[in-house]
Amino acid sequence: MATGISIASLSIAAVVIIVVAAFAVYKAIYNRRINKRLAEGREADIKPMMSPFKFVIVTLLGAVGGMILIWLIIIIVFSARMNGQKKDMAVYPSLSFYRDEMLEDSLFAGYKFGDEIKGYNRFSKQFGDVKLEVYIIKNSYDMFPTVLVASDYVGDKETVTFCEEVKYRFHSEKWGNDVCPDSLTAIDVGGYKGKFTLEHNVYYTDDAEKLMNEPPDESYRLDFKIHESGSIACPQLGLTVDSWD
Repeated sequence: MATGISIASLSIAAVVIIVVAAFAVYKAIYNRRINKRLAEGREADIKPMMSPFKFVIVTLLGAVGGMILIWLIIIIVFSARMNGQKKDMAVYPSLSFYRDEMLEDSLFAGYKFGDEIKGYNRFSKQFGDVKLEVYIIKNSYDMFPTVLVASDYVGDKETVTFCEEVKYRFHSEKWGNDVCPDSLTAIDVGGYKGKFTLEHNVYYTDDAEKLMNEPPDESYRLDFKIHESGSIACPQLGLTVDSWD
């Protein structure tokens, strides 16, 4: 409150100073022209001036308008910098893909599709011919990935590619690979609190150009929200804050 009053006081003081200074200049010019008229009479070449009252009103309105414009520019610049700082400080998703040797060298060595993983709650979902095993960490303060996802295809298509994408407020990250059920996609959110989405996209091709530029043949979505308490909600998995806490 005090800061707001100080800013208002400074703004008013600045307007007053501008008006007084401008009027002082105006009065000096006005007096000079009056003296010239008195000295030279009607033959004096004097350009007309607005009345003192009108000059004060015009100068006051101009000073107030200029001050408002300056503060608007300051607010816009400050807001842009604050938004930039918030974006820089935002916790981006860390998406990792574990398979084969990488899986064996990780904390999840020996994982097979559908296994239980210590420290995680497992949720099984099936969308058409795609099976998902989703693991949500039990203790949000553990130094392990928050969400693990394993996926398998049980249909009759010969060529299938999975592409997973995590979308946060300021960031998105993708990972694509052929079907490998005994692998894990790990999503580490760090200290992030808020919403993010996991999109599991299915392509019936392995053509890189199509994977990059064309929409998927099938797409499945999981919406997550991490609350301040660390609890995780996901309607597609039946997870709410109440059920989690």
